[in-house]
Amino acid sequence: MERLLVVGRGAREHAIAHKALLSGKLEVYVAPGNGGMCPPIHRVPIQETEIAKLRDFIRHTKVDYVIVGPEAPIARGMYDDLHDLAVVIAPPQKLSFLESSKAKAKYFMETIGIPTASAVIFDKSRQADAESYLRGSDYPLVIKASGLAGGKGVLIAHHPEEALQFVRESFSGARFGAAGHTVVIETYLPGEERSAFILADGVGYAFLPMARDYKRLREGDKGPNTGGMGGYAPADEATWSETVREKIIEPTLHALKKSGTPYRGFLFVGLMMVDGEPYVLEYNVRLGDPEAQVILPLIENSMEEILYYYRIQKLGELKVRLHEKYAVGVVAATAGYPESPQTGQLLPDLPEEEGGCKVDERTYLYSAGVETQPDGKRYATGGRTYTVVGLGASLKEARQRAYAGMEKFPFEGRHYRTDIAIQ
Repeated sequence: MERLLVVGRGAREHAIAHKALLSGKLEVYVAPGNGGMCPPIHRVPIQETEIAKLRDFIRHTKVDYVIVGPEAPIARGMYDDLHDLAVVIAPPQKLSFLESSKAKAKYFMETIGIPTASAVIFDKSRQADAESYLRGSDYPLVIKASGLAGGKGVLIAHHPEEALQFVRESFSGARFGAAGHTVVIETYLPGEERSAFILADGVGYAFLPMARDYKRLREGDKGPNTGGMGGYAPADEATWSETVREKIIEPTLHALKKSGTPYRGFLFVGLMMVDGEPYVLEYNVRLGDPEAQVILPLIENSMEEILYYYRIQKLGELKVRLHEKYAVGVVAATAGYPESPQTGQLLPDLPEEEGGCKVDERTYLYSAGVETQPDGKRYATGGRTYTVVGLGASLKEARQRAYAGMEKFPFEGRHYRTDIAIQ
């Protein structure tokens, strides 16, 4: 039996581990994981930053594959640190700029002709210029912290006062630390937001189902940006996938290959579909969260098959099959999220089957901010606590299953959106 190590601790990593577990042919480890992950998933008490310990574990356990979930370890160079020991599903550090620097990614897109919103870029040394630009601009505008900000570094500004406050807090480091010392200010694009995903092996790639993510905290896409409050898949119209493939995916991969570093790993492209035409909002060098939670349960291909095609660099020949029509995921967060999430809430009994995921035959729960105390009880660690996913033959059925599952796991102060996947 081959061994897979998943690096990370969130619901995305729980979904990856669950998908691998269902193949029946992979021994699954997660480092460090969270308190909602149950046997036969093996939790490994090693942090994402402890490279020497990860290397020792991979060597001694004879791990065959490593999937890196979060963006921060990829940006720090985890592929480069581990690829001599195992097959690592992540891009090299050299390509992590696609996510870790929105400024560099914007320049890359403009250079190779990827459709994207027009933008200006300022660093903190040009704060006066940035403020002058914001005072003289038409609104709305989109302002982004250039660095990694956990999905929370974007503001759609409707008037100069909120734009100026965001930029000042970014440049000072008060809001995003060093990640906000450069900002990208973009033209606002009205349209339908979607997420496109591929898995590339350096030669070819497999196109995964497109998804929709709901970033805002409250119903009606109001409130602050979060790491994601839910999503559904598939979320593409008949021609969208081919349009995205032709205008976004192929040119991106071609340019990276031409630069001498072919892309490997998951690539997640945030899109705005404007009158059926795709514009790139951002690149991400990983699977999305909560998108992974709705994409992976839909895919009929086993994780073992996917990893095998990745290893032999034949993903271009892999036909991705879906065994359910729709999946809807709803995220439960603690009170105060995202600005000041509360912690310590006692959680109800969570699932134990299938690694802590199976609620019933067509409903799953993927844990994130969960810890287990010595008394065996589970508590929320703050922020996004879990994602409940429902599967169905229609979007309506999948949605009903997700919300019915959500009602089985209440906790004090729980917050979730009630409008995920409403059409």
